[in-house]
Amino acid sequence: MVYLIFILSLVAVTKGADWLVEGAVDLARLWGVSQIVIGATIVSLGTTLPETLISAFAAAQGKGDVIVGTAIGSIIFNTAVILGLAAIIRPPKLTERQPFYKAGTMVGVLVLFALLAWDLYISRGDSILLAFILILFLGSNMWNGTKKSEKERVVASKNEVSKHLFHLIIGSIFVVAGAHFLLESGVEIARILRVPEAIIAVTLFAVGSSLPELITAITAASKGHTDLVLGNVMGANTLNIVFVISTAGLISPFSVAPSVLSVDVLFSLIMMSVLLIPALFTKKISRLQGIISIIAYFSYLGILIF
Repeated sequence: MVYLIFILSLVAVTKGADWLVEGAVDLARLWGVSQIVIGATIVSLGTTLPETLISAFAAAQGKGDVIVGTAIGSIIFNTAVILGLAAIIRPPKLTERQPFYKAGTMVGVLVLFALLAWDLYISRGDSILLAFILILFLGSNMWNGTKKSEKERVVASKNEVSKHLFHLIIGSIFVVAGAHFLLESGVEIARILRVPEAIIAVTLFAVGSSLPELITAITAASKGHTDLVLGNVMGANTLNIVFVISTAGLISPFSVAPSVLSVDVLFSLIMMSVLLIPALFTKKISRLQGIISIIAYFSYLGILIF
């Protein structure tokens, strides 16, 4: 039975990602909003739901390590593996300023988290500040998108808009629900095959909450929608701090392990630098950068395991 659930979940995630990407791209075209804005807001909100739910439940149970591990672990995976893999499939071009603004926001909120967590504690006051930044982030994205869309908007019927919204919503549900059951069945299969618990923890659990972003990115990159990939990864990384951390902190303040700042946050910033600093000059993220980031991620995992 568990093998059947695994296969059905894989089908649901794959089909859901296809609908999610197509719905987002079509809505961006109709509304005249850039794909990177759609990716950084609507798509990212959908794909960060697993992390938010996991962290909310962990906060209610007083498990601070799970909250931070889910959020920062997802940022590391999104940056090193998802963006790296997308670069290998089809190198994204950064010819406009908008991706760099999104990248600056992504780095900025991660640095802010490090400063707030310098005392190894995230209070409700810290969480309120992050929630305020979340409102500014979403509002700014939608305002800028709407402002630039007036001349590029396509006249469409209500039925057409409804159809694309339906694909976007159903695709998001399939991706999030499919990822959940894919993770659960994958863990069960790993245990049946007697894979060590330590390996399960740092692979399936770490990757599991980022499966929606991973499947969406692979689907979007293969279709040539690299702006959507950039927007989704940068938006998801930003939301992992201002949405996931703030939601958990508002439910219950939590402590932060010293290794999070000295290892995990530092590694996240290094990966962001490897992928984005050269792009300031080359105006793209190359396949070589993608390969380097993926190798670095698995080296990081190896260090954690051994």
